[in-house]
Amino acid sequence: MANYKYAIEIAILVFPVIAFFITFPYMVVQYFKYGSIPFLRTVIIYSFVLYLLTSYFMVILPLPMIKDVLKLNTPWIQLVPFKFIGDLILESKFIISDFSTYLVALRQPVFYVNAFNILLTVPFGVYLRYYFKRKWWEVLIFSFLLSLFFEVTQITGLYGIYPRPYRLFDVDDLILNTIGGLFGYLITPLFVHLFPSRDRVDEIAYERGKIVSFSRRCIAYLIDYVLYNIFIIIFILFFNIKFSIEFYSFGFLLYFLISILLFSKNTIGKKIVKIKIVNQNGNEAKVHQVLARYILRYIIYFKVYDIINWSREVSNINNFTSLISVFLCIFLFFIYIKTFFDIFTRKDQYIYENLSKTKNISTISYNSMD
Repeated sequence: MANYKYAIEIAILVFPVIAFFITFPYMVVQYFKYGSIPFLRTVIIYSFVLYLLTSYFMVILPLPMIKDVLKLNTPWIQLVPFKFIGDLILESKFIISDFSTYLVALRQPVFYVNAFNILLTVPFGVYLRYYFKRKWWEVLIFSFLLSLFFEVTQITGLYGIYPRPYRLFDVDDLILNTIGGLFGYLITPLFVHLFPSRDRVDEIAYERGKIVSFSRRCIAYLIDYVLYNIFIIIFILFFNIKFSIEFYSFGFLLYFLISILLFSKNTIGKKIVKIKIVNQNGNEAKVHQVLARYILRYIIYFKVYDIINWSREVSNINNFTSLISVFLCIFLFFIYIKTFFDIFTRKDQYIYENLSKTKNISTISYNSMD
């Protein structure tokens, strides 16, 4: 039991790292399918990831020293089905007609180790039926495949890291893990009424997906930012072109301008998270409006700062340039405060959108979801 506790503790420690790396892809997928990320769905998905991580660590931990594995001469494979039943009878002197032997049998390691093999995959069956809406035969297959993955991990000595297996490949584990997944499927209706159905979770996501949230806009922007940097890296590697900081920011503007001309007045990021730019009446935006939108954003949030730096450099020429610098600083401060206030109060339009008379709408539809 100490090994199980150790595996759970390690999984809890490692999980934040795994969560960090999967969060961005997870958000992209959720916005693409549903247009929002309901809290309950996030809890379900991340708890499922934590469960799989914990199960995996229970299979491989604790990791022995390689020198200790080299000294092992124990069997590394067991292919006799239900051998654990004979071992239980042999070790506990279990007699089915003698109730006094039952308690003795329950205390034997061979019993609770194999009982744990069933319990290990019970949550897997619950998740597959409740959230992933799999049929019983699909749960049976997936539970077997999960168990097979665990056993292959063991028989390969953790994929060749160790010179030989340090744990036994046991066909009984395959059988019991598969039974555990199916048992989880069967008991799901006993407590699933405590939570909203998967269909209800999807409906909530769809309703919230009609609103273009700030985080959704950020994900679209990050996708475009990543794609732009990929293009920059390609140019640097294949064409040996170096970019100044000034051109880098201007190039980002060009990326947006070219994108809206190629992708029906949208960017790749917005298309992925199902956002569309329209005019303030909700009708199709004109090309010049969308161009103005991104040019204004570039000037307001990027070039004003550059102008301030330039005016500071030449401020010693005369008082007029100093006055311009002060005025621009006040203007930029006002812009940033206004933007922060709009984000904090969840306004769906910012300064450059009001000036260009454009706005974002959601293109998500319930029929497009699985």
